[in-house]
Amino acid sequence: MMVRRSFLAAPALLLAGVLAMKFGWKGNDDLGWGLALPLWTVAHVLYVLGYLGFGVVLVSLWSRARKAAAGPLDRAGVETVSAVGGIGLIAMLGQMVIDLVVGFRAPDRAGMSAISKSIHDIPGFGFFYGLVPALLFVAATLLIAFLAVHRRVPVWPAAVFAIGSFCVGTGVTALMIGGGVALCVALPALAPNATGPARATAAA
Repeated sequence: MMVRRSFLAAPALLLAGVLAMKFGWKGNDDLGWGLALPLWTVAHVLYVLGYLGFGVVLVSLWSRARKAAAGPLDRAGVETVSAVGGIGLIAMLGQMVIDLVVGFRAPDRAGMSAISKSIHDIPGFGFFYGLVPALLFVAATLLIAFLAVHRRVPVWPAAVFAIGSFCVGTGVTALMIGGGVALCVALPALAPNATGPARATAAA
């Protein structure tokens, strides 16, 4: 039950975080710090909860892909992709925690920028930003594609998930929102016990 709920909640929480960040925090530089900091915090807490949900999704996809693997080569590929996704998840959660700490330490927006810059200058902290966090969605997309090829999930939500993941990764507000909606449509259809038609087709 928790796994299936994660397929529903993870994209919804992520989309809520995007909306809070893009329409609450960004573009509202005139907001007092007493309102701006709670908006920043709420958005990042939503992100954290959403990405934790995606962690459950990733583990579920890994387990199902292992069962669908046809041989040692398939299993090795599934294990490698899943491990890469785990690295992306760690980096993404680390990024969110760093951002929360920066917000709590800052006296205002200008102070936040200065603290953030000082943290980014620390060697090794680039791991939490850039391309590494995106590996979570890359890995999830590959695992879902693998399951679709093996007819364990329908093709249409696999395609919608891939498109939605790409849109979220662009960082462009409109595309991120559209991508978030796409993930909210795709993931419930990919949840365990939601793939009966695909399995029936495969059995036939």
